[in-house]
Amino acid sequence: MRLAFTPRFERRTRKLTALQRAMLRAALRRFAVDPRDPVLRTHRLQGELDGYWAFAVDDDLRVLFRWDDDLATLVTIGTHDEVY
Repeated sequence: MRLAFTPRFERRTRKLTALQRAMLRAALRRFAVDPRDPVLRTHRLQGELDGYWAFAVDDDLRVLFRWDDDLATLVTIGTHDEVY
């Protein structure tokens, strides 16, 4: 699986704490190996975010992304309320 990062995602990751960045790196490694790993709680979104997917970095931090064959484009990252 290939990963691509939007400029928005990259800007938002710079604002994370050191602990959140470390957890994000671990989640991205796990996601690259198995995007549907149960630990990530990967799920398809509906409504206004139809066509997007999300996975959890920790209890509140989420990554919003889009699938395109073997490419996952990471769109943004934020708390549950920020992303949804």
